[in-house]
Amino acid sequence: MPSSSPAFQFSHSTLPELPCEILILGILQDPLKEELLHDSRLAMLESLSPGATEILTQEKFDASRDKVILLRNPSGTKAPTRILVTGLGRSAKLRPTGLTAALKIAFDKAFGIAAVRSIALSLPPLELTTDSAILAAVDAAHDAGYASLEAKKPGRSVEQIHLVVGGVLDEKPQVLKESIAIAVARGKARDLTNMPPNVKRTMTLSNRAQELAGLPHISVDIISDTEWIKKNMPCFYTVAMGSVATDPPRFIRVHYRPPGAKRKIILVGKSVIFDTGGYQVKTDDYMNTMKADMTGGSTVLAAIEAFATLGIQGIELAAYLAATPNMIDAYAMLPDSIVDTTCGKKVEIRHTDAEGRLTLIDAVAKACEESPDLIVTIATLTGSAARAVGEAIALMGNNDPLRDRLRDAARLGGDPVQTLDIWDEDFEDIKSKLDGADIINTSQNKNRGAQSACAFVMSGLTKDIPLLHLDIAGADMTKDEKATGIGVKAILKFLISESQSA
Repeated sequence: MPSSSPAFQFSHSTLPELPCEILILGILQDPLKEELLHDSRLAMLESLSPGATEILTQEKFDASRDKVILLRNPSGTKAPTRILVTGLGRSAKLRPTGLTAALKIAFDKAFGIAAVRSIALSLPPLELTTDSAILAAVDAAHDAGYASLEAKKPGRSVEQIHLVVGGVLDEKPQVLKESIAIAVARGKARDLTNMPPNVKRTMTLSNRAQELAGLPHISVDIISDTEWIKKNMPCFYTVAMGSVATDPPRFIRVHYRPPGAKRKIILVGKSVIFDTGGYQVKTDDYMNTMKADMTGGSTVLAAIEAFATLGIQGIELAAYLAATPNMIDAYAMLPDSIVDTTCGKKVEIRHTDAEGRLTLIDAVAKACEESPDLIVTIATLTGSAARAVGEAIALMGNNDPLRDRLRDAARLGGDPVQTLDIWDEDFEDIKSKLDGADIINTSQNKNRGAQSACAFVMSGLTKDIPLLHLDIAGADMTKDEKATGIGVKAILKFLISESQSA
């Protein structure tokens, strides 16, 4: 069932006058002592819930991050009847990711209270921007109410959420509009990724792309001609050979062309519908969650839809998806094969489970044909990235200023990210030793697998174009095997920021 979305609005009411049933009151921890930091709102809290201060003391509520206490307002007035006092930890240590996590716990608890229609959120002054705080609040509420399309019950939600102006929150309608679009996009990316593999096909991504054709300035081009793909994107086709008969490949392109755009950016999302590993098949532990190997594709489709829905000017945006499973049959790719690429290089297939980069190298080369100002690739590409940065985005690129702007946008948006440098040695690492091949699809230096995979993807560049690469292999799924939607906030915050300077 699709998740429902609450309506958000700013409120200038004082806490006792808020037209809501539940108040989420974010409280900081003292910077020097392990106890809550007093602010003026605690006096108002006492008027709402007499004895609240004593209860917090008795319960040893120290406002450490993620701690929540439920208090009641017995007055029977229209003021909030329940108050969720939510610990935020110390301001100096609080990042957008931490604020989002703390608020999700509070919204989870609030949504679980029966018959609640409206919630208010009040935050203290923080060492964060208002933009980051608004997105954290909106995203946490959406996250708390999210349910996959396959869920037996609809996601929990409320009708109205009031963002109380004061502290870090200020009335910024455009930022709120953008934050809602980003949160909705993240949910849609998760919907596609969470879809079970027995019903998800390349046609699923095609249909999702076609849905966007009704948006202003959007055009959709889907190539399903297998012979065309074989001729024009031979490395991509090599991955698809094991499933041509059962789930043929599709090259999906979505373009958003607003009038007067001054820059062109192309997003390339890895779209391996399900990855068995090919003939060098994955073990059972690694085969599970491979329905999520198309997270890059779901991310770029969600991002371009949000960008077009917001009607952002200044940037022409495209999303490219080379969609195919990596399956096994009599025609599937073999180790030690040498295959062509769109960019002209010959690739030695050393391992059939290093398939994502084979699809991306051709998609990057096709993107170069449009001479964009920037290419951004996002992929569940390497276990090495997970080992290097854990549950975060491993961000790489061939242009440090652009890479750092994307890193900053990700952090402001609440997506965890770490940068990795690409060295000349990483390109040396993927040189094939065979006479008939130029590059190899595996890393010979196992300690830099994420970087050499990025170097392989960059090898698809046929022009001098900046390329940024997000490897999300360690962060695409939660420990309970549900899609996280990581990367959506990073990419959209970056695009929005870039559009403002285009």
